[in-house]
Amino acid sequence: MNSLVSVRTEELTGPALDWAIGAIEGDQQPAAGQLDLFALPDAEQLITKYGVWVDVGHRHPWLADMANAPFNRQPGETRTIAVFRALVFAKRGATVSVPAELIQL
Repeated sequence: MNSLVSVRTEELTGPALDWAIGAIEGDQQPAAGQLDLFALPDAEQLITKYGVWVDVGHRHPWLADMANAPFNRQPGETRTIAVFRALVFAKRGATVSVPAELIQL
């Protein structure tokens, strides 16, 4: 695996966000470039499994969290992104390490 970089959870997107979800939900952490070998759960599965709260936001299109705490709500451009970020925030914290090549510039 190449070098890891720290990214704020609320800024995770695209392949980096998918990789973080795969690392949480998978039995083993997938290597960068092998993400397509792992089937990611959809937002509805995660909402049911973890009891994620998700709703339309005011400043952001969507907000979600797992702790039922307003200060832990994670924004998302889509419902799925908000749910994925909420799971990553709850399981890994406010910053996560992801492979550098997955960061979209």
